[in-house]
Amino acid sequence: MKPVAHTLIDTIKAPIDQVYALLTDPARIPGWLPGCVSVESSGPFRKGARIQVRFGERLTEFEIIDFTPPATFGWFERGARHGWRTFFGLDRRGEATALTVRAVWTPHSFLAGIRGKFLQKRDVRRQLRLIIENVRQAVTG
Repeated sequence: MKPVAHTLIDTIKAPIDQVYALLTDPARIPGWLPGCVSVESSGPFRKGARIQVRFGERLTEFEIIDFTPPATFGWFERGARHGWRTFFGLDRRGEATALTVRAVWTPHSFLAGIRGKFLQKRDVRRQLRLIIENVRQAVTG
């Protein structure tokens, strides 16, 4: 099955370095990632690092698969939502930042792809909008 991707782009009225610092600070991730209550990291973020992320009672692991300051950041989820990848792209727009958030799911089987297409459990576009709004609020107050 082909990957299913959702992308949302918006402008954040804050410098790119400030937005990137927010996205990659484990202590600040619960402030912008919907449903996230805590993040534990054994060291600094880098490509290949793994972090423990708690959503209520659900604990999952993210593997950082893209880390290029201050332009890109992304992870692969290893847990209940195995196969989801989330990417952040940042582009300088003067004193502002164009933020692209992209969620990609690769079904692990044909049946999973069919179920995912017709029985979606979450509104991915809504999640992406919430991420952008939460990031905007966190950096601009």
